Amino acid sequence: MKKLLVALVALTTASAFSAGKNMVRFYGFTDAGMSDSFDVSMKSDDAEEAYSMQNIALNYARAFGQWQVGVTYKTSSSSSNASTPVEMGGTTMGISGYYNLEEDLGNTCYFALHYLTHTASETGGYSTSELMEDLGEDDTATSIVLEYGHRWTVGSAWGFDLTYAPNITYAMNSYSWDVSANDDAKGAAESALAWNWIKFDVLF
Repeated sequence: MKKLLVALVALTTASAFSAGKNMVRFYGFTDAGMSDSFDVSMKSDDAEEAYSMQNIALNYARAFGQWQVGVTYKTSSSSSNASTPVEMGGTTMGISGYYNLEEDLGNTCYFALHYLTHTASETGGYSTSELMEDLGEDDTATSIVLEYGHRWTVGSAWGFDLTYAPNITYAMNSYSWDVSANDDAKGAAESALAWNWIKFDVLF
């Protein structure tokens, strides 16, 4: 994790003066308003049934002409000390490639291909916006996601361009269940089609 964060910071710093060449994405908002794609947050409840949660989601892409190459890193964990203690968490890592039909990345249709790996923590209980099944302890999964979308620039400030970027995704998920799991009750592969209409890309 530390190496990935250092690499992201170095890459962003090295290209800080290349306006419009860098991109982060915001989508998959939960009821608490957190984004599945770019978020650093934590909260805790010190009441009798203590609850704690932390979430880190980084989604970055760098442009080379009409092409973009990106990386994804997400990790989350939560725990509850109620009468029946519950702990959940896991990690997603991936790489992405984008092709934009226009050189103006803020106003263009685009195609993207994402390859993601998902692993549950030792305590298990992890799900993402790509997966239809929850992962349990020691379960793993991979996702290949095809994406088509369009960006419209809606505003600019301090060198950042905010774009409204709804998309359609088709996720193909394959699972490696733990030996103790009921393999007969869970498919080895699933697919999901989604329309994400609350989605924004920030270019800088």
